[in-house]
Amino acid sequence: MVWLGEQSPVSLHDALKASYAKPEEQREKLKRHGYVRDDSLSNHNQQVYHNPKDNKLLYTIAGTHNLSDVGTDAYLALGKLKDTNRYKEADKTLKRAQEKYKGAKTSIAAHSLGGSIAQYLHNRGDTTTLDAGYTIGQKTRGKHYRHEGDVVSLLGKNGKHTTTLGKGKGKPGGVGALYNHKVDRLKNEKIFV
Repeated sequence: MVWLGEQSPVSLHDALKASYAKPEEQREKLKRHGYVRDDSLSNHNQQVYHNPKDNKLLYTIAGTHNLSDVGTDAYLALGKLKDTNRYKEADKTLKRAQEKYKGAKTSIAAHSLGGSIAQYLHNRGDTTTLDAGYTIGQKTRGKHYRHEGDVVSLLGKNGKHTTTLGKGKGKPGGVGALYNHKVDRLKNEKIFV
């Protein structure tokens, strides 16, 4: 595949892996795509990358990755995600990034809890999520991908914007449920943000 006039597109896999990596690793992962990590706006929960050549903004949101996120997960289950500090921080950071990089085309990539947060930010950029958690009756927005057998994203399985990956390849229950939720299962998928 040849991409003329711009850097190669970022795969959803690379964007999501960068969201969990250490800052030094994040810089290197997306540098080859022309993106520069904005350290003044990025932290361990969400990261801001800007591609100055193409004037693109990439905003990534990590999923549950520390003890305080367990409380946020509980708020998600109760339908109160927007009341959490994690959501408010993500919303505020995206606003600041879009003010700083006015006119940049915004893409949001997020996994799991981050995907749940991104669902509420969907109207501020092209949103692509993986294995996002949903509450009963919540609509899917943007492009949502889920892995067959993933229990976190089960309530979004039949969503209008949901695509299930790896049909017939999921591992049922127990430890397999954690396998079904891994970002690495995306490695060979041709999904770009």
